[in-house]
Amino acid sequence: MKLADLTLDDRFIPFRESYGISSAAFTGETFLVARLTCEDGSTGLADSVNAVPFGPESPATMREVLVSHLMPAIRGLDPRDTALIAARMEAAIPGHPMAKAVIDIACHDLAARAAGLPLWRHLGGAHRTEVSFAGSVGISTTERMEAEAADFVARGARTVKVKIGTDPTTDLDRVRAIRAAIGPGINLRLDANQGCRLADWLPTCRKMEACDPEFLEQPLPVWDIAGTARLVEALDTPILIDEGIYTAHDLMALIRAGAVGAVNIKLLKTGLTGARDLAAIARAADLPIVVGSMFETGIGTAASLHFAATLPGPLACTEIGFPTKLTEDVLPASPYLDSPAGFTWPCPTSAGLGVSF
Repeated sequence: MKLADLTLDDRFIPFRESYGISSAAFTGETFLVARLTCEDGSTGLADSVNAVPFGPESPATMREVLVSHLMPAIRGLDPRDTALIAARMEAAIPGHPMAKAVIDIACHDLAARAAGLPLWRHLGGAHRTEVSFAGSVGISTTERMEAEAADFVARGARTVKVKIGTDPTTDLDRVRAIRAAIGPGINLRLDANQGCRLADWLPTCRKMEACDPEFLEQPLPVWDIAGTARLVEALDTPILIDEGIYTAHDLMALIRAGAVGAVNIKLLKTGLTGARDLAAIARAADLPIVVGSMFETGIGTAASLHFAATLPGPLACTEIGFPTKLTEDVLPASPYLDSPAGFTWPCPTSAGLGVSF
């Protein structure tokens, strides 16, 4: 097997309803769908998404990096040599982790398909046959957010993630209302997407702890490592880091600074190679792992399912249910557009990612 060609397609998909975070509200998103082809005609799939304003990469920047830098560096290599391919990509151009993740995931799909194995088995085996995911509540009115959270629980969700980070007083009232609506037996996660500032939010975060949050995610800007370390020390709630972690170097720096309490691993940021590195470091540091979502289509969701299945030990509820917010998927007859009872998806059993289009 030798890598030969990469086909890229942009696809805008509207959301079922607006989804708000601390910095923006989204009514749809542009996805990048990739098909990596070998000389023998075999193909591997991957997807990505516009990361702005979470990060600097967009479909346009990824397309340029993939076509002009990454494919010339790896063309002719065997897709099963994923470590070599990762090294060649890193040597070709620094940064651009999401573009590199496209190649990495597609190569893993190719390698597992060539072996005739589902990806989780190709990676060493599954510790679970199904994976649960959280219901995610975007920023809206308090009444709407409360109702959406309650609906998730009524339909079987055991974990609810709530976006915050706009105003301390308003968010505190919302979190209290949502906790009352979902009851005490449901995991509640709070995600500020860098929307907080330490001086204004530390007293509010302490008050929010009375609502028993499971995690407080990325409350401060990624550059405020010192402030995040103060939050880690001041709060009982673990600080879950997302935007601040792309690479093993990022995670190691946060661990040394005492600025991380849990790790959100997103395959579209890391690829499978990088995700496995992060998971190994997190386990060694005794940090909880959340397998997260960056607005994937069904392709990326399948990849995340395989990865989550391979993680040993107790696994925190994942956050890979984003396709349920899409009006359509790039996959025909996609199994990921609707939330099943219990908010749990089975791990794919077909070769590779187990999806095609």
